[in-house]
Amino acid sequence: MFLFLPILFGFNNRLKIVDGTPRVCPKCHNATVVRATSRTWFSLFLVPVVPFKKRYIWVCGTCNWHVPTQSGWEPALPANNAGWGGFQPGYQPEYTHVPHQAGYQPSYGSPPQGY
Repeated sequence: MFLFLPILFGFNNRLKIVDGTPRVCPKCHNATVVRATSRTWFSLFLVPVVPFKKRYIWVCGTCNWHVPTQSGWEPALPANNAGWGGFQPGYQPEYTHVPHQAGYQPSYGSPPQGY
């Protein structure tokens, strides 16, 4: 008799935030980049068993952009360190909004008879 027993194994990554100071993402321009550690684990039956490697990375919480930390380079701090300081996606500096005229009401016609 042949017994088939599947063995589930693989690798997965775990992220842990080291520095929660928001920085500006060079890809999506949101202030959601933080410094984190990425640890690769060997898992057996979906349970992490053995840690393999650990590295420090910059990761964006919006677009999932990530890069290993390098000496002498880090993502820019947002303007005034307020969290949402820089330009956001969809920002159009050449676009000028025409203000709504005061007192203007669009006419939709009269309602149907008996309404």
